[in-house]
Amino acid sequence: MEQNKCKICGSQSLAVFAHTAKCSICGVLLYYPYPDDDSQLLQTGEGKAWPREQVLSWYSRASFYNHTNFTNMIRFAMSESDKGKKLDILDYGGGGGQFALVCKSHFPEASIYITDISDASLLAEWSALQKQIPFMDFATDETKFDFIYMNDVFEHVSDPLFVLRQMSGKLKKGGKVFIDTPKQFWIYPFTKLVHRHLYMKILKGTVSASHLQIWSRQSFEMVVRKSGLSITKYEETSEYTMPADFYMKNMGIANPILRMAGRIFYANAKWLAKNKIICVLSNKCA
Repeated sequence: MEQNKCKICGSQSLAVFAHTAKCSICGVLLYYPYPDDDSQLLQTGEGKAWPREQVLSWYSRASFYNHTNFTNMIRFAMSESDKGKKLDILDYGGGGGQFALVCKSHFPEASIYITDISDASLLAEWSALQKQIPFMDFATDETKFDFIYMNDVFEHVSDPLFVLRQMSGKLKKGGKVFIDTPKQFWIYPFTKLVHRHLYMKILKGTVSASHLQIWSRQSFEMVVRKSGLSITKYEETSEYTMPADFYMKNMGIANPILRMAGRIFYANAKWLAKNKIICVLSNKCA
């Protein structure tokens, strides 16, 4: 992958800052230099190389947030008209597998599948609710899906366009892809302008070797368009999967005044921060 070009739009107008590059054409914020492929994810955390006990502890802490978030995602992409149908649903990049529990509670007749770059991250507590497709077999697996869910996945992949094209080929006629992924919002340009030290901390906590791109709406729509999919439903919302102190720890924020401000911001985030894109995609010819 050419390091002097934006991997989303191909522009050479990249502003490199610390470990990031911002494209002045499409607006995407990228981890920089780009990793060669997704294998780096297996070494950089996010649960991919953790022992089982640590993975279980992680999902136990996140489970209340995830349960609500998964319910919102399912109801955003699907409706009561899908009840009673024998649907095939894929949780792509599903990690521990909690999504299947929430999805089955809505649609017990559905068959839930999961695949993840770390096959071992699927927890035994949830494995019986789904069929696992080993990641190395996924490209050649012939299963087609009515719905594919990509929750907090699209920011992790090194080649988003390749992944979207692959998802397009995995859909049944009329099938849909749901994506939930981080988006830049006002705090990025604001802190860069008025408080560079805090901006560095935000970059540290949100852009990394596993969080490879933080989208702008323009860059997201561009990669969807290139993939041959089309956006049928789109919203920007406020969504978090851990409590406020988790994010401040990741950012290295220790100052008690900043931590208090962070907690106040977090408590009011639904009014202050549209930090996520949620959308539904379908094949253009569908």
